[in-house]
Amino acid sequence: MRRPPRPVDHLVGLLLSIAYFTVLFATAGDLGMSRDESFYVKAAEDYGAWYALVFQGDPSAFEPEVIDRYWRYNSEHPAFVKTLFAWSVLANEQFELFDHPSTAHRVPAMGLAALLVWLIYIFGARVFGRQAGLFAALSFALMPRVFYHAHLNCFDIPITFAVTLVAYLYYRSLEQKRFAIGTGLAFGIALATKHNSWVLPGVFGIHFLWLCVEERGSRLRGETPQITMKPYWLLAMIALGPLLFWGSWPWLWHDTLQRLNSYALFHLRHDFYNIAYFGDTYFRPPFPIELPLVLTAFTVPASVLALAIVGLGLRFPFFLPRFMLRRYAPRLAPSVLPNRTDVLLLGLLLSPILIIALPSSPIFGGTKHWMPAYPFLAMFAGFGFTRMHAAISRSLHSTRTWKSLYAIGIGAFMLAPSALETRHSHPFGLSHYTQLAGGVPGAADLGMNRQFWGFTTRSMVSWLNETLPQGGSVYVCDTTFGAWRMLQSDGHLAGNIRPTGDMIRADIALVHHERHFAEVDYQAWVAYGSPKPMFVLTYDGVPLVTAYQNPKSVRVRSSSLEKQRRQAP
Repeated sequence: MRRPPRPVDHLVGLLLSIAYFTVLFATAGDLGMSRDESFYVKAAEDYGAWYALVFQGDPSAFEPEVIDRYWRYNSEHPAFVKTLFAWSVLANEQFELFDHPSTAHRVPAMGLAALLVWLIYIFGARVFGRQAGLFAALSFALMPRVFYHAHLNCFDIPITFAVTLVAYLYYRSLEQKRFAIGTGLAFGIALATKHNSWVLPGVFGIHFLWLCVEERGSRLRGETPQITMKPYWLLAMIALGPLLFWGSWPWLWHDTLQRLNSYALFHLRHDFYNIAYFGDTYFRPPFPIELPLVLTAFTVPASVLALAIVGLGLRFPFFLPRFMLRRYAPRLAPSVLPNRTDVLLLGLLLSPILIIALPSSPIFGGTKHWMPAYPFLAMFAGFGFTRMHAAISRSLHSTRTWKSLYAIGIGAFMLAPSALETRHSHPFGLSHYTQLAGGVPGAADLGMNRQFWGFTTRSMVSWLNETLPQGGSVYVCDTTFGAWRMLQSDGHLAGNIRPTGDMIRADIALVHHERHFAEVDYQAWVAYGSPKPMFVLTYDGVPLVTAYQNPKSVRVRSSSLEKQRRQAP
């Protein structure tokens, strides 16, 4: 089962990575900038301006007040990924690499998403075999929510990559201590990406303690130890991780302790934003503890979820201590992976979910908050796929050629729902739900969160351009002014259509359909004297954005409104 990847495996991983990046790059323009992205655009532009000073050799760039001027904004998040965004933007300004400014901001995260697919393949192949690794990589890439987030200049896919990388290098370091240095460096990257990384020493510590206890028992029985019990990985994480974290973030270079304390407290005492869940809108704790499990079931394609459950069930004996295996399942005891990788993968799968399941944990981001669990969910799905394929091949007494053909056919059959759902979900990834929720209409009937971040305004721009040919103002609801300006910088939205927060004076008001914006719907009815919408953007018949016309506006072109209404998605 555990075959070291060969060069051909890395070639397969590279091809998967290139293919995924190509698809992401080709579809990124369909997505308007989300709320959070617009903040990171501003941060990246500030960082880029500082790096421009450094490249020009300006000695004042390292003075504390200059560093603060360029690095103060969005200091509640580490700088590594935003620095990648900044370098990409600088490269685009210098060499004109991309057609749209938003692409320059998004390319680094799309690249990390592509590398993550490669990494999942190699990790899964090393643990469970090549078939499992390939299925795991494809099933992760084809999760609709993952596909949406993989486009964005945000931290959710980058931290998923960083967590998976640290885990892989830790796993390798247990048998080859030279990987400990890589573990420490990767942990520094994870720390410098997002605070999800804070849990990794605890997960690895529990796993390593488990190994120490079992190895001690093996030594007492006179068995040859299979791993080194010296925690080189921990020393590297302690020595290199914080150093890389600090070095990548100039904002920490002075008043370090005070600013570290401020950063930690921001996340330990994070504000609570709302989210709709089964018809209730939650603004503050306690939050439902089952939420991450329910939303995982409602957003991960059912075929992948079923195989993951099968894989977890089949691997369950290997989650048990060795003495229990010897007593209750002696035939399985020799098959235990020497470094108890099953226990490690289970810990990496459960820890992000359990943290969000705490009643006091903020839940406003939905699935993105526990997305680092999904690579490991996909690996167990990959193992479930290999067992299903093996069972079918045995029952049909297949030759080696037929077994390969069955693998391709079964894999395509099990991944087809994911591919179809992901294709259908674009560009409404945050609004998509699987058939376990009854699809998008079923989730709406259940009162689930319909969207957030105001990104669906991108799907309104053609209508806005035609409706306001001479320009005008639009009340933008959940879309930030920065995201609106990026639509104009990219050339999607006419430059003479202005965003405003003043509904009374706007020519058109947009309302993003979220439960807490019901009052905005009502405000538009009162302000404009009618509940009749001008245009409704829908997804599978479920309203996402409604546009209302200010009756006092003289800018709105009304000749084709009825036609536009009939053509609403």
